[in-house]
Formats: sequence, structure tokens, C-alpha cells
Amino acid sequence: MSPETLMLAFGFGWAIWVLMRMHRKRKAMQQAAREDGAEGGAARAGGAPPARREPGAMPRLGKPGTLTFNQIKTLQRNGFAPDRNWSREEAALILDSVAYLRSVCRTIADRADGPPPLEVQNELLRYILTQQDLRDYVRKWGEARREEGGDPLAEADDETPPALPRNNQFDRVAAKAEEFLTA
Repeated sequence: MSPETLMLAFGFGWAIWVLMRMHRKRKAMQQAAREDGAEGGAARAGGAPPARREPGAMPRLGKPGTLTFNQIKTLQRNGFAPDRNWSREEAALILDSVAYLRSVCRTIADRADGPPPLEVQNELLRYILTQQDLRDYVRKWGEARREEGGDPLAEADDETPPALPRNNQFDRVAAKAEEFLTA
């Protein structure tokens, strides 16, 4: 067998191996898209495969990439690193959730304690954003505050927090806050 024949055989073998790997990867992506249901259409249409949402994660809201400049600056002032793929609604929900949890903490804590530690705020934010009813309630609360002309986040940083209605959502967030603040 000549060296040229060996080179050709090796080249064909390598090409077949690469094609098989591509086929397996494409098949796995299609299977993942089928498992994701409605989101699978984007992956089959040639877009990137949809990101898998881990249990208890906040679902995506609004049209990605519609984050405003003011929201970016407000998020950065509050210690967030906003992603350009966030929607305007997601940013508003995060800012409203921060304002709500700070108001709850100020309501239940002693005024001399100051704002809650960042770790507590992060855990409460995760709790609010992963609970569907809390997420919906806080979103409506923030929209109502903006319609009245108030900025929930600025008010939550004031000495006197905005009056929050004592309801089931308030009680759940307050109980979780007390759990973290006493630990």
C-alpha cells in the first residue's frame, strides 16, 4: 500500500468521524428542543438552543434586549451587573423586588439596624423571583407605584419606607426575612 493511499484512507476516515460527531450533536440539540416544547421552534429554525431553566429560576419576561439606559444605571448603582439580553420588564421586576424587600426589612427591623446585609437581600430577592405569586404581586405593586409617579427603589432607600399592605405576600416575605435576619 502506497503512502498516498494511506493518506487518502486516513483523510476519509477522519472526515467520516467528524461528520458523525456533528450529526450526534445536531440530534442531541433537536432532542433537547423537543423536550423544551414551544421553545424548541427557535432551535430548529437555526437559532441557538434554548437555555435550560433550572428549577426555581425566574422565567424570562418581555422581549430580550429591551433594557433601557436608565435601568442599566439603576441596576449598576444597586450592585447588579445587567446583561444586555435582559428585557425592560425583567429589569423593572428586579428593581421592584429590591424595593419591596428593602421596604419589608425596614418595616420589620429596628430602624437603628440600617439596611439588611447584602447576603440577606440576595436570598430574599431569589425567594421573591422564584415564587410565581410573589413575582406577580411585586410586579403589579411596582407598576402601581410608577403609575402614581413614585420610584419604589428611591422610596425604599428613604428613612420612612412606603406603606406596604399587610397581606399574605408581605407575611411570607417578612417571615423569610426574619429567618435570615435572626440567623
